[in-house]
Amino acid sequence: MRALVSAAVISLLATACSVTCIEDASGTKCSAKSLVRYDGAPSAPQAFDRAPGSPLSIDVLYGNVEVQRSASGKLEVQFFPFAYAGHDEKALADQQLAQNLRTAATPNQVSVGREGGSNGLGANVVVRVPDNFDGPLSIVNKGGGPLNNFDIKVQAVGKASALSVTNQSTLGACWIQGAPSVRSTTVQCGAGVSVFDVSDEVNISNTDQSHDGPNPAVTLRLAAVNPGSRGGRVSSVSGGVSVTFPKAGGYVINAKSPVKGAVQDAAAPPTCQKSGAPNAKTIACGAGPAYELLAGTQPSTLGQPADNNVVLAFQ
Repeated sequence: MRALVSAAVISLLATACSVTCIEDASGTKCSAKSLVRYDGAPSAPQAFDRAPGSPLSIDVLYGNVEVQRSASGKLEVQFFPFAYAGHDEKALADQQLAQNLRTAATPNQVSVGREGGSNGLGANVVVRVPDNFDGPLSIVNKGGGPLNNFDIKVQAVGKASALSVTNQSTLGACWIQGAPSVRSTTVQCGAGVSVFDVSDEVNISNTDQSHDGPNPAVTLRLAAVNPGSRGGRVSSVSGGVSVTFPKAGGYVINAKSPVKGAVQDAAAPPTCQKSGAPNAKTIACGAGPAYELLAGTQPSTLGQPADNNVVLAFQ
């Protein structure tokens, strides 16, 4: 009896297994194998000159994204390929790394994708931006694979004018060291979010329904609030929200913990006017843009929910 063989690697997030199915006349038989990560050879670093004010987009299907400072004055890019496969499938992993992974870099776009192969195929990316980078920076991590703990870490942005970060990796965190030049910041992440030293408009959300651990689900430190800016919204589905505002500058804070928690504002300057309840307060520090802060909008109902506090600081 002649066997008709068709192999498919199916991603199982919960068990992190590779399931290979073989079809023959008697039916389909599948066997599970634990996944192993096989690392390919890192790419040679690439360096690019860039036009002033030009944008940079980083689009990664599967892998970590790290943005660092470039000391060369050029945009620098390097890829670190990998493939998840069964513990005895190194040859298959090597073949897919050679044939199916797609990486590309230009002065304005960096991308990781795949054409065929399994969904365990991807690459970590390191992008280094020069100090004079002054365009908008956009980063998307699509988390398209069986294990979804890939992070976005931004250690430098030069003098970027705007920042947009989306991490669709279910267990991936976002850590961003911004700059006062960034006057529009949008971040959406499935795990912990930390954003430092950006200005003006912010729209930040943490979508994790079961945030745990001692740290807030969202941490934000604003460098400045300029007149005429658009304010913004900072929210977590579960877990606390910690925001530091500049003492100078006018703004209005509408803070709320709608399910379980309080608004902690002991450090507010005496010139700020407060009103509302312990879990929902308006703090007006002069006139200016409004910031909505929401901690724990829809936490998981499993177990006893922890306090989802809004913690305010001023510097």
